[in-house]
Amino acid sequence: MIPGKYIIPCISFSFFFMMKGISQPEYPLYRQGDNSYEHNQFQDAETAYRKANELNAKSQNTYNLGNSIYEQNRMPEAVGQYQKAIESTNDPELKSRAYYNMGNAYFQDKKFEESIKSYKEALKLKPTDEEAKKNLMLAMRQQQQEQQKQQQQQNKDQENKDENKDKQNQDQQQQQQQQSEQEKKDNQEQTSQDQNPKDKQQEETQKDLSKEEAKEILKAIEREDQRVQDKLKKVSGRTAPPVKDW
Repeated sequence: MIPGKYIIPCISFSFFFMMKGISQPEYPLYRQGDNSYEHNQFQDAETAYRKANELNAKSQNTYNLGNSIYEQNRMPEAVGQYQKAIESTNDPELKSRAYYNMGNAYFQDKKFEESIKSYKEALKLKPTDEEAKKNLMLAMRQQQQEQQKQQQQQNKDQENKDENKDKQNQDQQQQQQQQSEQEKKDNQEQTSQDQNPKDKQQEETQKDLSKEEAKEILKAIEREDQRVQDKLKKVSGRTAPPVKDW
């Protein structure tokens, strides 16, 4: 925050109006507003300045109205009054003060870019204003700090976003893998359940045929053995041939 000595509005009392036109009907209201402001009764000062402007609006009174509103921490309204004062006067001193206080109001609302512009305008009109120079440097420093904070926050948000995206991709890949494995398992189970009964019967028949074939082979071997034995018996039972008499 700007140090207090830098943000005190440059209240300019309306002695100019008193000297130029004592008989003006708005003069007592100007004086009342100045007196209330001096005693830190800013709401009463605002009321008096507003009534005075209703009778006869003056740039310096509008500026003082902005100061009374500023002291009540209604910064956007104060800026509006300073802008009106600037637009309604050709007095470079009054314009410079209005720009200075406008810069303070923007600073309080953390609108540092607008604050910097206002201080620069004040210095164009009054280059020797040391308070405006100091506040300009403070506003520029604060703007830089805010920009750094924003950049750091953006970097942090981007990092969190990337981490969340990576985690989301990992979770998605894991989910797809689990789903693929489950589908494969389900397909295997379904294939087993949907197997054609005819195929099962064929498998059982093949098993049965294999047993029958084994029996037939065994019987065939037994029959062959019997045939060989019978043949041997026949051969051994024959009469030996006579011995030739040479």
